[in-house]
Amino acid sequence: MSQIILDMGSGNTCKNSVDYAYKMIDAVAAIDSHKHEVIFKWQLFMDEPPNVPLDHLVFGRAYAHAKGLGYKTTSSVFDKASLDFLLNFDIPFVKIACRPRLYWLIGEVPRKVKVYVSWDGKLETGWFTPNEVLNCVPKYPAPLSEYSISREVSDHTEGLALWNESKTWGGIRIWEKHFILEDDPNNPDCAGHAIKPDLLKEVIGA
Repeated sequence: MSQIILDMGSGNTCKNSVDYAYKMIDAVAAIDSHKHEVIFKWQLFMDEPPNVPLDHLVFGRAYAHAKGLGYKTTSSVFDKASLDFLLNFDIPFVKIACRPRLYWLIGEVPRKVKVYVSWDGKLETGWFTPNEVLNCVPKYPAPLSEYSISREVSDHTEGLALWNESKTWGGIRIWEKHFILEDDPNNPDCAGHAIKPDLLKEVIGA
């Protein structure tokens, strides 16, 4: 069993609509065979242009909806205020994106809370101690050739290229992937690295 972390985006992807957030969650639940552990992960920040901040009410409602369906929810955080908000919820971990300027936030997370960090292998990691380090290439989309063999991955390749390639080295233990319902040229999270339900079904479906 792999842990599948679906990056649901920020206000861009769900259009800051509770109904649309529910629609995204329901689309996953409809195809999930439960052969893997699926976790929903949003993005919380105050100011990260060109991205639109996710409304806290939308996050709270999406969290409750997913919980009612038996799913855990968490978020990437990009500032201390967003981390403080996230810590009001029962979460499986805090996610820190592959941005060295954000790594200081690791030290702000209470010890009892797990921390997952995306890392491109270029910055020394001796000064922080996350619970999980996800191999990441911070390009959108990222070439498959730039990923090293790893069983913990934040996948920015197109489609299922990396997931399928990983089968040659024993598969992925933790796989983070952007999820969308439809293409949208105005959404930065639709830059070719996100997957829609039809492809996701190949991973979590029966």
